[in-house]
Amino acid sequence: MKNFIFAFILFVLLLTVNAAPFQLSKRAITFKPCDTNLHYSITVNIGTDPPESGKNKDKHNIADSYRTFNHSFKAGTPFNISASNVPTPELPDPYTIVVVVGGQFSVRLFLIACAFVTVGGSSEKSKIFDILN
Repeated sequence: MKNFIFAFILFVLLLTVNAAPFQLSKRAITFKPCDTNLHYSITVNIGTDPPESGKNKDKHNIADSYRTFNHSFKAGTPFNISASNVPTPELPDPYTIVVVVGGQFSVRLFLIACAFVTVGGSSEKSKIFDILN
């Protein structure tokens, strides 16, 4: 009888833990500076957290999405530039989002500020238990 009670409690515990919601892939996305040698930093906020893979089925390279500055901003002054309606391709797991503020003189590119975040390393895969092995 004790073994039956122990097995029942263990079974209930296993079902409870397995049914717990795993939200590890939905953590807040925190961007970090790309390079510590840059004099300026940018703070990036993202609307969908994390971006939903394949939401927009356009065959558009997400690297082509950019916005230009229409006004000058004094260094250290916060500003907001929105990049809305950016198509999201089928995203691998994990993937990296990079936001760059830079410019181009002739053919030379220069970097002013940069921020990146790596999203994924899927918690969905980590929560699958292989009990048979």
